[in-house]
Amino acid sequence: MKYAIKAKQIYTEDNILEDGYIIINHGKIEKISKQNDERVNVIDVGELKVIPGLIDLHIHGANGYDVMDADYNSLDNISKYLAENGVTSFLATTLTAPMEKIEKAMENVVKAKDKGLTGAEVLGTYLEGPYLTEEHKGAHPVNFMRELKLDEIKKLIEISKNTLKVVTIAPEKENSEEIIKYLKEKGIETSIGHTNATYEQTIEAIKNGAQIGVHTFNGMTGLHHREPGVVGAIMDSENIYAELIADNIHVNPAVMRILYRLKKNDKLYLISDCMRAGGLEDGEYSLGELKVNVKNSIARTEYGSLAGSTLKIKNGVKNIKKATGIDLYEAIRLASIIPAKAIGIDDEVGSIKQNKKANITIIDDEFNIYMTIVEGNIVYERKM
Repeated sequence: MKYAIKAKQIYTEDNILEDGYIIINHGKIEKISKQNDERVNVIDVGELKVIPGLIDLHIHGANGYDVMDADYNSLDNISKYLAENGVTSFLATTLTAPMEKIEKAMENVVKAKDKGLTGAEVLGTYLEGPYLTEEHKGAHPVNFMRELKLDEIKKLIEISKNTLKVVTIAPEKENSEEIIKYLKEKGIETSIGHTNATYEQTIEAIKNGAQIGVHTFNGMTGLHHREPGVVGAIMDSENIYAELIADNIHVNPAVMRILYRLKKNDKLYLISDCMRAGGLEDGEYSLGELKVNVKNSIARTEYGSLAGSTLKIKNGVKNIKKATGIDLYEAIRLASIIPAKAIGIDDEVGSIKQNKKANITIIDDEFNIYMTIVEGNIVYERKM
C-alpha cells in the first residue's frame, strides 16, 4: 500500500521539515519532501508533529503482562500497550529465573517475531540475568544467578535462533572476558549491570567489547572519588552507551543532567525498564520470581529495592528534556536513533529517512500520541 502523510512538522534524521510530506510505500519511507507529486491517498495530520517511532530496548512487561510469562498473548498485549504510547520497536527483556523459564521466554520471542505482533515490533531478546552478582541484585533472586559458561551461552543463542540481541554480564565473574569477546563475534551486545565490579574491571570489559551500561547508576558500584566504580567507568569511557531510566525516581534530574553533559546525544539513550504494573493502578504484582508492591507508581520488592518501573518512554523524553533544557528534537533522539545505533539497527529504524522502515509516531505539543505506524501499518490511532 502506498500513501502519504502531510504534517506541519516532520522530525527527519537531519532536521525538522516544515509543512512537508512523507511518502510510504510497502512499509518503507519512499520519499520526504515539501511537495506531494504522487497521486496517492493523503493522511493530513494538520498541526501535529510526525516523529520517528520510539524504541524501548529494555522492557519487562506492562498492562498486567510480563515477558517471563513466555506466552504469545502476553507479548502481543505488551506490544499493543507500547504502540498506544508511541513505541514502534522493543526488546523483550528477561529476568533471573530458573533456566528453563528463561529458555521458554526466548522461544516465545522467536514465535512472536515469526508470527508478528499487532502493536510495536519485537526486535529480539534482552537477557538481563542470570549472569549477575549478589551485591547489586535489585529484583533478581540470588538463588537463580549462574556462573558464565561458554557452552550455555552457545545453547541460548541457538534457542534464540539469532534473536538474542543483548546479554547482561557482571564483568567480575569468571570467564567474562571470553564470553564478552564471543558475544561480540556473534553480533550480540554485552551490557554491564547488577555488578560489584571495580572501575578497572569495567574498563577492561569495555575494551573486550561490552557496549552498554545497564540502567546507569542503578544495580552497580557507584562513583566515589577514590574508587570510580562501574558508574565512573561508564562516565569516563567514550565507547559505551548508557541506559537511563528517566522517571525522576531511579535517577535525580540533576544527575541526569550531568550524565547528558558527559554523553551528550551520542552515547545516552532512554529505557523504561517497565514491569507488568505499567499502565495499571497501585497494588501487588510480580516481577519474574519476586513479589512487588507498587505505591505511587513506584515498584519495590519486599526488601525495599526498586523493581523496574512503570515509566512510559514518552514521559522519559519529557523528563530528560526538562532536566537538561535540550529541545524536543534532541530529546526524541535519545529514544529513537541512539538506541537503534546501540544495537546496530540504525540502518533500518530509529529515524525518518528515505528507505528506512516506516516506523512513525504522530504527537501533539503535549506529547499525546495520535497515531503509531509500524512498517507502514497504522497499529494505533487515538479515538477523537
